[in-house]
Order: sequence, then C-alpha cells, then structure tokens
Amino acid sequence: MKKTLTLVLALLLTMALVSPALAEVHLTVTSWRVEDQAAWDQINAAFTAEYPDITVEYIPVTATEYDSVLQTKLQSGNAEDIMFLRAFSTGLQIYNAGYVHELTEEMIPNLSVMRSDLLAPWTGEDGVVYGLPGSVCYGGFFYNKAIFEEVGVEPPRTFDEFMDVCQKIEDAGYVAIGFGILDSWMVAEYLSATVVPVTTGTEWHEKLMAKETDYTDAGYIQHFDWIKQMAEYFPDGYQGIGSSDMQMMFASEMAAIYPVGTFELTVIESLNPDLDLGWFFMPTETADEPYVINYGAIMGYGINKNVEGEKLEAACTYLNWLAEQEASELFTNNVLGQYAASGNYGVIENELSAEIIADAEGAEFFIQIPYQQLSDQSPDYTAAIQGAIYKLLVEDATPEEAAEYMMTEQAWYFAE
Repeated sequence: MKKTLTLVLALLLTMALVSPALAEVHLTVTSWRVEDQAAWDQINAAFTAEYPDITVEYIPVTATEYDSVLQTKLQSGNAEDIMFLRAFSTGLQIYNAGYVHELTEEMIPNLSVMRSDLLAPWTGEDGVVYGLPGSVCYGGFFYNKAIFEEVGVEPPRTFDEFMDVCQKIEDAGYVAIGFGILDSWMVAEYLSATVVPVTTGTEWHEKLMAKETDYTDAGYIQHFDWIKQMAEYFPDGYQGIGSSDMQMMFASEMAAIYPVGTFELTVIESLNPDLDLGWFFMPTETADEPYVINYGAIMGYGINKNVEGEKLEAACTYLNWLAEQEASELFTNNVLGQYAASGNYGVIENELSAEIIADAEGAEFFIQIPYQQLSDQSPDYTAAIQGAIYKLLVEDATPEEAAEYMMTEQAWYFAE
C-alpha cells in the first residue's frame, strides 16, 4: 500500500513539473471583426506570454449580427468579459443601460496617452469614459501607381490638380474615380466625410456639434460643389454601384482611384497582390495648407459590468496592455489599414501603411460626423447625406439646394 501511495505521489509530482501551469484567470472578448481572428490570437498569445496567469479568448460574431447578439447576451447576463464597443450612439446606449464599467486612469493608466478627440466616442454625457479607444482608420484615396505612371501624372496636392489628374486618366481610357452612391455608408463616410473636412475645417466641426453653425455654411456648400466636380469622373451608372463593385473595379485595374478608408488595405492586397498600390489624402485648395484628414474611430474596448474582483483586475491589465507599444505594434502590423489608437506602434512593417502615417504628420484630424449626435434621431446624417448627394448628382440640384435639403431632413437636430 505504501509503495502504491508513493508511486502515485511521485507520478502526480512529475505531472506537475512537466505540465504548464493553468492560468488563474480566463478572459473572453467579443467583437464584430471575424476576419481578425488570427491577428487577435497572436496578440493574445503575446499578452499571456507576459502575464502567464491570464489567458484571453477572442470570440467574434459576424458584423451584421453583432449588435443584436451582444444585446441579447447582455440582457441575459451571458455576455463576454470584454466587448468591442462601436463609437458614439451605439456604444453609448450600452453604457447608459448599465452594462459596462466606467473606466478611470487609476484602472487603465494608458487612458492618459489617448487624445481627447479619440476618447470622445466612448465618453458619456456625464463625462465618464466607458471605453478604451482601440483603433482608427483614415479616409482618402488608394490609387494605381502603374496607371498614374502610364498617364504621366502624380498624386495631386490641390483640388484643381486632382481634377486635372482625373481628366488625363479619363482621356487615357480609364475610369478615373471608381465610386458609386448605392451604399449610404460609403457616401457618408468616404465621399462626403472625406471632402467636408477640407472645405469646412475643424473649427466648423466643433461649432456644428455645439449647434452654433449649420449646413448653410459656405464651406459645407463648397463640399457639395467639389463632389459634383468629382462625380464627372465617376463610372457610368454610378447610381447603382456599391462598395463591392468599387473594390472589384479598382482591384481589376479598370479604375485608377478608389475613395475609401485605409481599412480596405488588406482587402485590396488580397484581391490583387500584384497591384502597385499608392495612397493620397483629400487634396486641399492650396498646396501650402495642411491636410485636414477624415478619420474614423473604429472600436473601443469596454468591460462587462458583471466582471468583478480578480477578473476585473485582469481585464484592466489587459486593456492597459493593449495600449502599450508591443500590443499596438502587433495590432497595426496584423490588422492592416487600421492603426492602434495609442499611436504607440513603433515600427510599421507594411510600406504603404507606414507611408500613410508619414504623410499624415502635421495634419489636422477631423473625426467623421455621421455617427455623432447627428445619428441620434431619424433621418440620421447617413440617410440625409445620401439623399442630398442623390439630388445633387442625379437630379442636378445645386450645392445650395443640397444644403437646404440637409437642413430640412435634419431639422430635428437644430430644433433641440
């Protein structure tokens, strides 16, 4: 009996020595970014290597189903420990319903490294921050370097140069700007929202959010005028062209320029790995003006209110680490076209991705307006701007008439 007991104890000791220690805390994270599974597995493995007592499991949900699935889980008390939060109203609703923890610099010291404009999408009306900014992307234009070289043009710096480049590309037999107005989100985020920062500026943006100005502003009207000029170089039938059509048109090298967000870098490279890809930001009126860049706050990280004690400490440790250089660099290099909100990404391996950041140096940043207060009621900004652009381009409304349409559609915003 003694020999048997001794043998069992020795076996258990041996197993303890050769088996990896079990983590004390297991965190779950949910997201709408199914396509980033491999990247997050790598990021989370790096975290656990540094914090062996904490493992993190990434559990994404298809983007179109994410919001409804998350709401159901939150209501039933079965949501993951950490959740990706959309910017502004959608994330704010989750906070206002009491589903996520308030975050402080004591809990997440790296909140202090975030720009205030990046914290705004996850800050409640009471001033409380409820989400750590995760990533941003920029609006602008991918372009085909080979076509540009063939035609003999360079990326434009001014709007007049932009229109001249487009004319020369069209004269060479290519579609100059591969864009269509079928999808409202593309019209809102990567047509209007890319042009309007340059014609209005960040001061106008602040005044709009404070309801101290409106869409009859001369700069906002000018943005419609510029869009009308750009549309002369859209493909035939652009009224029925959506985002997937635009991707294929550009990837197949039918179109020379593709207005979109940097987040599509991975998609374009996968569709045509041989495409010699370049990027330029929205040209300004004169060459000596700084770029005013449309950027979107992609997601923030929130902690489930049900998470407490050691698990809450572990969740805070994890979120804080996500803003450190190692995690920021892993994210930026593995989720191409998105940039860690911390800005602390060290070496960017993708050449074009690095060039985009270098070109943005010294620019002013203008956060996309479609999902701020302008989306709180119906018709929201996205629906209104798509209608305005349709009237402008298809029904041949003037820029002034398009602006008046926006005022009528969003009268609810200015009436409050």
